Amino acid sequence: MLEDGQCQLERKSDLALSSYTKHELLGFIGSGVIILGGQESITVAATVENNRRLESDLSAYPEKMQQEANYKYSYVKRADDLLGENVNRVRLPKVIKLVADENNDPHPPSPFTVRLWWKNWIKADRSIIALIKNKRGPKNKRRIIKELEQLLQQLVEEVYLKPEGNSVNDVYEALARKIKALNVNRNTPLAIPGRATIYRYVATYDEYLVMAARKGKQAADKHFRATGRGPEPKYILERAEVDHTPLDLLIIDDLTGLTIGRPTVTFILDRFSRLPLGFEIGFEPPSELAVMRALRHAILPKNYVAEQYPDVECLWLAYGIMVTLVCDNGLEFHSEQLKRMCAELNIEIIYCPKKQPHYKGAIERFLGTFNRQLSHKIAGTTFSSISERGDYDSENLASMTLAEFKKLLHVWLIDVYSQAKHKSLGITPALAWQDGLKIIEPILPESKEKLDLILAVQKARKLNHEGVQFKGLMYNSAELAVLRKRGIASVTIRINPEDLGAIWVFDEQQGDYFTVPCTYSEYADKLTLAQHLLIRQQANQTSSERVDVDLYQRGKEKLRQLIAMANSSKQLSQRKKAARYNSKDLQQTPFSSNALPEKIKKPSDDDYQSADIPDFDVDSKEVDHA
Repeated sequence: MLEDGQCQLERKSDLALSSYTKHELLGFIGSGVIILGGQESITVAATVENNRRLESDLSAYPEKMQQEANYKYSYVKRADDLLGENVNRVRLPKVIKLVADENNDPHPPSPFTVRLWWKNWIKADRSIIALIKNKRGPKNKRRIIKELEQLLQQLVEEVYLKPEGNSVNDVYEALARKIKALNVNRNTPLAIPGRATIYRYVATYDEYLVMAARKGKQAADKHFRATGRGPEPKYILERAEVDHTPLDLLIIDDLTGLTIGRPTVTFILDRFSRLPLGFEIGFEPPSELAVMRALRHAILPKNYVAEQYPDVECLWLAYGIMVTLVCDNGLEFHSEQLKRMCAELNIEIIYCPKKQPHYKGAIERFLGTFNRQLSHKIAGTTFSSISERGDYDSENLASMTLAEFKKLLHVWLIDVYSQAKHKSLGITPALAWQDGLKIIEPILPESKEKLDLILAVQKARKLNHEGVQFKGLMYNSAELAVLRKRGIASVTIRINPEDLGAIWVFDEQQGDYFTVPCTYSEYADKLTLAQHLLIRQQANQTSSERVDVDLYQRGKEKLRQLIAMANSSKQLSQRKKAARYNSKDLQQTPFSSNALPEKIKKPSDDDYQSADIPDFDVDSKEVDHA
C-alpha cells in the first residue's frame, strides 16, 4: 500500500508492477478476477491441466472429529473474544467455567489445554481445521467416578430439581445412604465423595434450568431477562442480525402486467453501524437457499451498484465476513448445511431465545422502517394490517415489477436510509461504518469461487465409470477417472443450487476440491436445482434413474411454456409459483412450437360442427318390464 492510497500488484509472469485503488481491487475480488493469498486466477475450463483446486474444510473429516473440533472451538472462541491476546492460565479458568456452564460440560478442559488449542488456532489464522489435526489429550481424573455419576444425576433430579426447595446437602446425604447400601454387597466398597465435590458437581448445572425446575419457568424468565439496549458490539461485523419479512407490496409480472404476489425479503444487518450488509428478495419462501443468497451478497463488495443502478449517488461500502450471526429459531437457521457453511467461514451462529425479540431488536426495527418508508408508499401496498388497509384495492392498483422495486430498494437503502441520522447512533449508518473501518478492516474469503464452494450443498455420491450422478444428471471428467483408478468408490460432492452446470468433488488424497462439468451441459448450464426438480416431476422421473437427454430438453422447453401460461393465470398462487421458478437464463431460449409433442386433450362439444355429422336412422326398442 502506497502513501497515496494506491495498491501495487506484481504480475507473476514478468514481475511487472500495476497500481490500483482499493475500490478497484474490491471490484476485482467481487467479480472473481483476483484471489487473495497470491494464488493464480481461476480458469473456467475444468481439465486435469488447469483445474484449480480448493483447500479442504471441516466437512472433509469424520463426524466424530467434526464434533471434537466444534467442542474445542467453543472454548477457544470465547477465550479469544473475552481475553484477546491475554489468553493465559491465570485468566482462563473463569472463561472455561463460563463455557462449561453454558454447554453443561461436567468435565471441561484444563487452562493449559485450552491455551494450547488457542495457540494452534491463532497460528492457523483462526481456522477451525487447526483444532482437528491434534487429538485431545487425556482428561484429568474424574472427581465423580463413572459408577456413581449416573446415580448422582438421578438423585439431583429427584431431590434438588424439585419445587420443594431441598438443598445440595440433602443430595449429599441421599447419595451417602445409597452408597452405604450398595457397599453391603460389594467386595470393594465405593468411597463416598466429599461434600464440596457434590456442591461443585451441582454447580455445573445450567442456572436457568435449575431455577425453572425449583421456582418455575416464569420466575426463571424474569430473573434472567435481558434489559436495556441489548448487546452492543465494539466494532463493525462483530455482530450481524438476519431475518425474513414478507414485503408489504404486491408485485406485477414484467410481461403480462398481472399481479404475482408478495415477495419475501431476507436482510442481514450490521449491529454496530446499523448498515445493511446484504439482502435477498424473491418469491422463494424463507429457506436455507434464501439465507445462503443473502450471506453471499453480504460478504462480497457491492461494486455492481454503479453499473446496474447509475441513479444511485452514494457508495454501498458494506462487505466482509461477520464474526457472529444472530438469528431466530426457524428451521432454515438450524439446517446442518448452514451450520457447516458458517463454521467454514469462521462465523458463530447465535440463536435467539424464544419470545425474546429484543435479542435481535436492530433487524426487527429495521424491517419495520423498511416497509413503512418504502413499501407503504408504492401503489399496490398491502400495508401492515387489514384495519390500516381499509378499502384500498392492492391487487388492482399494483403497478411495480420486481426489477423496478430492486432499483428503488437500492436507491432507498444507499441514498436515503444509510445517509439519514440514526436515533441510536447519533450519526448516519454510512458514517458509523466508515468510523468502524478505522478500527478493523473487513475480512474477505480467499476468492469468489471459494465462497461459492463454501455456500454450496454437500452430498455423498457413488463413483463409477460413468462418473457421479446427482438427481439424474451425470458429471464426469478425467480427474474422476484418476480417482476410480485409485479404487475410490464414493466421493463427497458440492452442488451450487443456482447452477447445475458443474459440481465440486473432494479429493481425499490431495485434500482439495476440483470442478467436474455436467455431461449434459447444454441442458444443465445456468439451470437451478429447483427448476431441474420441477422438470423431473413433469417428466415423471422423480427417482434416481438416469435422465433421457431429449426428454429433459423437451421438459426444459415445457417448463418455459408452463411458466408463461402460469404468468397469465387468473389464480394469484399460480402466478407467484411461476415467478419462483422463472429466471433470465431459462428464458434465453425462445419458445418453439415444434419442441414439444402436442398435448392430447379430451374433446368437447365445441370441437364438432353439426353440419359435419351425418343423419342416422334410429330404431326404438320396447323393453318389457312385466
